Formats: sequence, structure tokens, C-alpha cells
Amino acid sequence: MKKIIFSAIAVVISLSSATPVQAQNAGTESEIIFVQEKEDEARQQLRRILSSYDLDNWIFTEEVRIKMGAQPYSHPILTLNTDFLDSDEQQMSIFVHEQAHWFVSDTVPYRAPKNGEEVEIINELRQLFPNAPVSGYSTFLHLIVGWVELDAMVELVGEEKARQLLRKKIQRLTGEPLSQVDQRYKWYNMRVLENTQEIGMILAEHDLIITPGKGLIVK
Repeated sequence: MKKIIFSAIAVVISLSSATPVQAQNAGTESEIIFVQEKEDEARQQLRRILSSYDLDNWIFTEEVRIKMGAQPYSHPILTLNTDFLDSDEQQMSIFVHEQAHWFVSDTVPYRAPKNGEEVEIINELRQLFPNAPVSGYSTFLHLIVGWVELDAMVELVGEEKARQLLRKKIQRLTGEPLSQVDQRYKWYNMRVLENTQEIGMILAEHDLIITPGKGLIVK
């Protein structure tokens, strides 16, 4: 098993606004959220996930930071939040998603080339989905990352459960009315769910399937 290193961050204690204290009462009437405790719980959760599932094939960076309230992201340090303490499987899917960014970035530029040249695999995905509602470079890069994530989850928990988890995650992380970010997130994940084979064939041509034949089967 690969060793995960937790990146140190400052200890923060978040205090909600205190309610007025009545003259006859001592102390402070306030709900206190101990950020460090939530982050410690999330670190324990990730350790539990790592001990329960064989994730070695899906780990490409071994430094992880847990930060309450942060949007999960991959670079420069993979960062998770405390929003999914109620579901190890959902937290695992997010961890795998951010790890997939590291894997994909070894082959596909993380951002569109400044010289205006089109990356081959991105161009192929544009041709596959010419009417994408949000057609920026990042949208198609996330098609690749999202497919790699689903492939990993299929291998880890089975296809039916993996697809169910992704649908639940879409519902949980997007709201109405959809912002442009939510629209992109929902669109690329739905394409991964509904156009699995077509995307998988393109990834196979570019050697971007990590464990061929073990998760999603590309025919």
C-alpha cells in the first residue's frame, strides 16, 4: 500500500456569532465548530478508506491536505474537504477524481496551450460532442478525468454502485438554477455516464485507461 502524507495546515477554531448573554447567565451561548476536529475526522476517514480498498493503482500523488470548507482540487497539493464525512464511498470517489487529475496531467496538458494549438485528444472529444453547452478546454479535460474516476470506482465497488454514487454526487454538488460551473460539472459527468463507450474508446487510443479490462470494459 502506498503511504499517504498529510500536509500540515494551521489549526483553526471557527466561532459562530455569539448570542447576547443574559445578565443572569454565565458563559457564552454559541455554537462552536472545531475545524481541527472535523479535519482530524476526515483524515481518519481517508485512512479507513485506504485500509479498506486497494487504491494503489489510483494514487499518483502521496501528499494530501484536508481543509474544511475548501473546494477539492488536485494541484499543487491534493486537497479534500470535510463535506463527505457521512459517506466513505463518496469521499473515495472525490479522492480518486483528484488523483486522476495527476494521472491525466502526465499525458494531457493541464491547461490549453497558449500557442492556440489543439491537443489531439481534446480535439477528438470536441468532435464527439460538438454541441457541448460549456465548450472550454477544461470541460473536455474533465471528461477524461471523470471517465478515469468512474473506471476506478467500477473496479472498486462494482458498476451499478459506481454509477449510482456518481448520480448522487451530481445531485449533491449541483443546485438549481445551475451556475456555469454546475452546468459544466453536470454535463461532463452525465456524458461519462451516458456515453461511456464512446469516451472510453478515445481514452484507449491514447493509453489513458489505467487497468484495462478490470473496471469499465471498452469494446
